[in-house]
Amino acid sequence: MNSAVRTIRIIAGNELADSVRSRRVIVMVLLYLIGAMAGTALFIKILHSIEGPLVQTLGLAATNNTGSVTATLWKSSTFREILTHLTGDRALAETMLAVPPLALFYGWLSFAFGPVLVMLTASTRIAEEIAGGSVRFVMFRADRAHWCLGKFAGQAVQILGAFLLSAAGAWIVGWFRLHAFEPGATAWYMLLFAIKAWLFALPFLALALAVSQFCAVPNLALAFGFMALVGLSILSQLSIWLTGDGWRRIWDVVNVLTPGGHRQALWWNDAAHVVPATAFLLTLAAMYMLAGYARFAGRDL
Repeated sequence: MNSAVRTIRIIAGNELADSVRSRRVIVMVLLYLIGAMAGTALFIKILHSIEGPLVQTLGLAATNNTGSVTATLWKSSTFREILTHLTGDRALAETMLAVPPLALFYGWLSFAFGPVLVMLTASTRIAEEIAGGSVRFVMFRADRAHWCLGKFAGQAVQILGAFLLSAAGAWIVGWFRLHAFEPGATAWYMLLFAIKAWLFALPFLALALAVSQFCAVPNLALAFGFMALVGLSILSQLSIWLTGDGWRRIWDVVNVLTPGGHRQALWWNDAAHVVPATAFLLTLAAMYMLAGYARFAGRDL
């Protein structure tokens, strides 16, 4: 057991080192960081353009303090009803209203685009080494399962770092651009959402590496990875729309088997919702990796 853990740790470290040498990790961090900062800047710009007409409509005194009107509306009963209608759960709406608007936007941005960036950066990793033949030299010193787990761990650490840095970048943009800004509360919730988005991204990382274990051509792995991502997203939405009584409850099972079925639970701030969702997401990650490994274990390298 100790030997296996040590092997996985070494392979994960090599994955990190290789990413640094090839500047792959720099590209990954820049994608997450620039995406988060650009998205946050756009959100603040839209917020500013909306608040002006809203102030005039409500007959309020004009203000240049971007975010102040939104912060007031955020606490209003009207906005609470709107958010309740959107989420379908009054208790969840109350939980989300306790979160600063900018942090809530960062959470949405991370959940929405994190899986896409994961698929873009990770779906070719194993296929590249199969295509280049370098995997053959590793297999003399490590079990195939340990090698795959080490690859997963190395990629997971990189993605966590990218999410944390993207949260920091979004916070900095908010600090400079928003007047009605709660630095402490926003930083705390952005940190929580970065970790939750990382947990949500783990099954997609496993899916990317599973596809990569099937393919020996990196470009094919990337294409099939995005096809799998789109397929899972469609399946998740269909399961929500088609579920019902009787035999239609089977769609509830389908929903549980997709990462999207556990995203709403991550919006909560209590362990009663987040812990079961995390357990399901880790289970899905293991299932997806095993599906890819079933092919990789028997293939001729």
